[in-house]
Amino acid sequence: KVEFMAHFRFFASTRAVVGAEHKAVSDFDLPPHVNTALLRDMLVKAYPQARNLFMTCTFLADGARVGDRLLVLDDFDTIDVLPPFAGG
Repeated sequence: KVEFMAHFRFFASTRAVVGAEHKAVSDFDLPPHVNTALLRDMLVKAYPQARNLFMTCTFLADGARVGDRLLVLDDFDTIDVLPPFAGG
């Protein structure tokens, strides 16, 4: 049986920093429950040169905006990492 592995999907400038469109969630050191602050901290730790970029990103978990509430990471297939578009 092949299990589907949750992944991050990077867009635009975040893709350029990471060097890939997709990365497995398991590639990063994350707790089982995440929110926007934890996701930002994880990306800044992994890519410190892009701190300013990742601090302004929006995150979507299977299409729903990740906010301050803690989400169970295993409940999602895709976490989209979206940089600001059109200047905001």
